[in-house]
Amino acid sequence: MSKQQHKGLVAGIDLGGTNIAVGIVDEKGKMVGAQKRKTKASLGRDAVVDRIVETLGRACEVANCAPTDLTAVGIGVPGVIDFDDGVVINSGNLGWKDEPIRDLLSKRLKVPVTVDNDANLAAFGEATLGAARGWKDVLAVWVGTGIGGGLVLGGEIYRGPMHTAGEIGYMLLMPRGGVGRRTVEDHCSRVAMVRAMETIAGFHPESAMRAALANRVDGELIGSSTIAKAYEDGDELCRKVVDDAADLLGIAIANIVTLMSVRAVVIGGGVAEAMPSRYIDRIRDSFEMSVFPSTLKKCRIVRSELGGDAGILGAAMLARGGGIANDS
Repeated sequence: MSKQQHKGLVAGIDLGGTNIAVGIVDEKGKMVGAQKRKTKASLGRDAVVDRIVETLGRACEVANCAPTDLTAVGIGVPGVIDFDDGVVINSGNLGWKDEPIRDLLSKRLKVPVTVDNDANLAAFGEATLGAARGWKDVLAVWVGTGIGGGLVLGGEIYRGPMHTAGEIGYMLLMPRGGVGRRTVEDHCSRVAMVRAMETIAGFHPESAMRAALANRVDGELIGSSTIAKAYEDGDELCRKVVDDAADLLGIAIANIVTLMSVRAVVIGGGVAEAMPSRYIDRIRDSFEMSVFPSTLKKCRIVRSELGGDAGILGAAMLARGGGIANDS
């Protein structure tokens, strides 16, 4: 790249408990270089910071630029983040508490660094470059091993004064359900779906999903693609559990839309992205039965377009200071 081509390059980092994913993003929002490697959080904070810096350097090599060519870096971290101070207040996935990750990284990289919650940044990515681009008020729901969420209001990430806005996974659905049976995550995540299938598998002796559960090694969790295939094939056990989970998720989304009156909902994450359209349609039907007033049925419910890149692109866009230009 020439100096002119280097102009406006930013980096987005998606830091997870398992992987570090880095993308170099140009002025048009296109990823021009990417790298991924294991986080190895057990090695401690300093080792993880080293691995972030090294991974970013490799992504820059792919993009034919140097880290010093970057104008800014954004990073998404799972957990509670103090955005203003750039501090990870608590991240169970990483075992971090009160870590000043913004200052640590900016000192190493010599560029401005922005830190936010990973689900917030994925929501911002979809609102700026993905399925909800151009819409200023968006709820994003990530259905995977757990349930995550983020809110974009007025074209900006809404974090709330206590830094925890958007955590739909911890909303109560069944207040009398007991431990592990109360929240949206307890009923609608991949872990919850597998657990529910295990509970009622005996009533579905012909189910291929029952056989898949029985043939697991050391109780390994069934993957999203396996669940999605069984669901698409019409497996009775899978259909019952996934449809119930979709119905409950639709109710949870309706509650938030009733409260916040957002224009669009993006549904993503490993489970949602693997599922056939029937899954999104089921969520939509449940939503329409539950939302109030009826005029809010006009709220658009769409599947993620950016997939696993949503967090990287959202981090890059936030670091650049990019926003949402219109609200179509």
